[in-house]
Amino acid sequence: TTSPTTSPTTSPTSTTMPTTAPSTPPTSVAADAASYPHVAEALWFLALDNVAASISVHREGSEPWSAAVGRRVDGRVVTGGTPFVVASVSKLVTMLSIARLVEQGDLTVADPVPWSAMGLAHDPAWDGVTVRELLDHTSGMPINRKSWLDDPGPCSVPLTEALAEPPTEGRGRWVYSNGNYCALGLLVEHATGLALDDAAYALVFDPAGVAGPYLTTDGLRDDSAPSPRGIARLARLGGAGTWMMSTDDLAAMLADVTDADLEVLRWPGIILDQYGWGHTGTVDGAKACAWVIEDGRTTVAAVVSGPEPATGGDVCDAVVPALALDLGRYAGEPRRDPV
Repeated sequence: TTSPTTSPTTSPTSTTMPTTAPSTPPTSVAADAASYPHVAEALWFLALDNVAASISVHREGSEPWSAAVGRRVDGRVVTGGTPFVVASVSKLVTMLSIARLVEQGDLTVADPVPWSAMGLAHDPAWDGVTVRELLDHTSGMPINRKSWLDDPGPCSVPLTEALAEPPTEGRGRWVYSNGNYCALGLLVEHATGLALDDAAYALVFDPAGVAGPYLTTDGLRDDSAPSPRGIARLARLGGAGTWMMSTDDLAAMLADVTDADLEVLRWPGIILDQYGWGHTGTVDGAKACAWVIEDGRTTVAAVVSGPEPATGGDVCDAVVPALALDLGRYAGEPRRDPV
């Protein structure tokens, strides 16, 4: 496999949005690409059959590194600063927003969810469900994968339908449902009095020095990576999956996570493996991985726009071991829990 080359000094000016990956994709790579040769090689695996792909690495004491392949909506070369659909990696933003509210004393994870104060009609059996249960996917929220995508309207619509019945028999054990993070996003808005994006900037992005993320409800910007399936359908996910973010921003956000945050961000809300922790994202047309290596000094984010690989977990399978090889920490293929 040929490693990427240094990005050109000028970008193409075509405004035609590509529909297939070019045979020789335009590439943007940080000047110190040799620092992460295995990660740079993983980029080409991720670029296969896709419109665009991007990887960023932040390591304490080193300059941030990024590599990207493809073209933006406006035809310019994709870089590590280009926003992509990140799907369920958005849940990390919601988790961190909750963590910062806990640290500020605005709520605790042991609090029952204030459904009525949030304006959500619900079966009385939901009154005892706590913020921690939503974070950990142990609330008994029904899965109903289709109801959290594609249909019009905000996530409060399917959430209200879910709350009309008592929690499922799965309450108390991990059952992954986008509804949990839809509810947490609405809780962030309720606790702050701000819209979801404004709250995330105040609590998460501004402290990390991140300025590029935006919600899919704002529409696809010209400076973003193309989304083969479109982004309007993602509005239904709310705090579970509506963010557009660059890999640079994701890696920087994770690099700003504190020990206090990790009192809230814990398994099984976050995913663990032998290398560290993070989250994956999977929707048709977009896959994402955001990971913190266990030493806490290194973060990596990778995204693709296109059909391959099948899941965000597959993106992590390509990138996390590659980074471990470059760091001299290789310990086999990732063994994630939960999966």
